[in-house]
Amino acid sequence: MPKDLTEIRKLGTCRINFGGRDMGYTTGGVEVTITTEYVMINVDEFGTVPVDACDVGVTIEAMVPLAQPSLNNYIDAFPVGRNSPTDRLTFGRTVGDSVTKKRLVLDPVNETDGFVIYKAACLSVDPLGYNNEGIRILGCHFQGFADDTRSSGDYLFRIFGGMS
Repeated sequence: MPKDLTEIRKLGTCRINFGGRDMGYTTGGVEVTITTEYVMINVDEFGTVPVDACDVGVTIEAMVPLAQPSLNNYIDAFPVGRNSPTDRLTFGRTVGDSVTKKRLVLDPVNETDGFVIYKAACLSVDPLGYNNEGIRILGCHFQGFADDTRSSGDYLFRIFGGMS
């Protein structure tokens, strides 16, 4: 049974860094969703009334509407594409490869707390061609993955105070 720890949290305009590369600013606000999943513990004596709950995992997702689309941003948003030779992104490779995961930093330009997701991948993109008042938006949906090279209890993400 999933439990939403935060309502979808709007961070406002952010500067985005993915894999050490500056992707520019966002427009319309970055949304972060953190969800913890629990398994309810029931005992026969109480029927279906739970006596406890065990945490079985946390997920983090971020919707990042990039206001500065560029070839490099498209390359990061479409990890299944191939940059060939250097001025285009082509598609149509064999399937089965693991997704490309990189460090994602969501740094709000206001005093809102930001997020670092240690390993994130862009798993989907909003329909292309969407314009907001004449600005093309590249809506990237990132998913966080556990980084087991980090210390126990710090595998997924961290929240930092207003650093902008």
